[in-house]
Amino acid sequence: MPNAPPPKDKVVLDKPTFCGTITEARVSARERRERKPQPWAVRKLMVLVTLGIMGYTAYVYAGRFAVRLMSGGRRPEGIGLLVGWSILYAWMLWAYIKVILTPPGNARDYVSQSPQPLLPPQQWAPHDAYRNGDGTNSFEFESFDSSLADIQTGRIGGPAYAELPAPPPPAAHGSAPNSNAPHAPNGVSPSNGELPPPATARRPSAGRRHSSRSRRREGGGGGGRPRGRLPPPAPLLPAHRYCTRCSIVKPYRAHHCRVCGTCILKFDHHCPWIGQCVGARNHKFFLAFAYATAIFTIYTFGSLLAFNVRDGGGVGETDVDPQEVVIIALAALFALFTLTLGAEHTRLILLSQTTVESLGIKRVKARDSAGLDAAGLGCWQVGAKRRALASYDAEWGAPDTEGNVWWAGSARAGWEDAMGRGGRGGLGWVFPIGAPLGDGLHYVPNPRFAPDGRPRRRAEWPEELR
Repeated sequence: MPNAPPPKDKVVLDKPTFCGTITEARVSARERRERKPQPWAVRKLMVLVTLGIMGYTAYVYAGRFAVRLMSGGRRPEGIGLLVGWSILYAWMLWAYIKVILTPPGNARDYVSQSPQPLLPPQQWAPHDAYRNGDGTNSFEFESFDSSLADIQTGRIGGPAYAELPAPPPPAAHGSAPNSNAPHAPNGVSPSNGELPPPATARRPSAGRRHSSRSRRREGGGGGGRPRGRLPPPAPLLPAHRYCTRCSIVKPYRAHHCRVCGTCILKFDHHCPWIGQCVGARNHKFFLAFAYATAIFTIYTFGSLLAFNVRDGGGVGETDVDPQEVVIIALAALFALFTLTLGAEHTRLILLSQTTVESLGIKRVKARDSAGLDAAGLGCWQVGAKRRALASYDAEWGAPDTEGNVWWAGSARAGWEDAMGRGGRGGLGWVFPIGAPLGDGLHYVPNPRFAPDGRPRRRAEWPEELR
């Protein structure tokens, strides 16, 4: 009896697609990595490598370069260079030891485990409906920013609570959430596990995904009206801050590090060079190490390069030491790296941001730019784009400052919160001494935001802050 053909309404897959297989393998590998943190020895391996590089540098500079100068009849130059180099070397080594021995702050040491809290009924309605420039609603599904999954070489456990869907807009500016919806955690409907759309939102037509790309096809190039800013969601409700791995409600600005397997206070990133995370308690020492290393490597690079170039052009001089050439290359590489690192972290601290939080702000700026492109503003219309962005800032506040939920109010306040008062003329800002002002547990959100972290328009801000 011949095999009957499969019903027309049944899809039979002979074999998985190539792209689907690759995606499934990547997801499976990521899940295996995230089940448990890296072993302690693996996390500390780069500390040994870093100390080895420091030791090798000391051997070449002091044991070969300085000795060569002093034995070659240039004793004053050799002693002078060695004294300056030794001071900078001691500063760098001091800062490094301080940062690797100072834990960033483990949230589980201060917060007790608890069951996962539920969202209030009025909070679990969908948060994906936004008002278009023409007064209509659009309904968009967006995944969490995948860039949050990888900060340098560390990984963050799940989406940051600052990246969760935003609470619904005020009733004056959009439809009110469905307050009669059943109570369920994390905004998931108990019936089908999906977010129910708001009553006034326009559902995308069947077979069509209404995304930013489809909106661009509808209005792109046609001179449409900009949709306005989609402000960064930053819900501060306990349900949004719950860590399922640690079973705790994370303090403000804390995040779970998948490499260390725990929640870190004021998590910035996981740094393999120090073998642990950069957080509330050791961020100032990390920055002091970056400053010290940058100055030390510039000094090492400049002195070695200058004397080798001069000696190489002399008559009767010995050949260039290959090991000194290696240190010149390493010093140049690390000088560029630490200068960039120190400058970026200085900027973030002055803006009251961590590396994780800055990614959310970058998403806001990218959405602003994409919205203007979708409205038909070309790259040559610089003036029109600038005016549109200025109008966004006038409505919501600049993303880096007034529109930042953790903005301290000024650059100095943000700096002192992370670096301390300085003391003795600011020595604590460059040397690994003192401590930051905060304890990493308590932070006051920007009063321009709602108590639950919802961004508010300038008209809704306290009168004295408008």
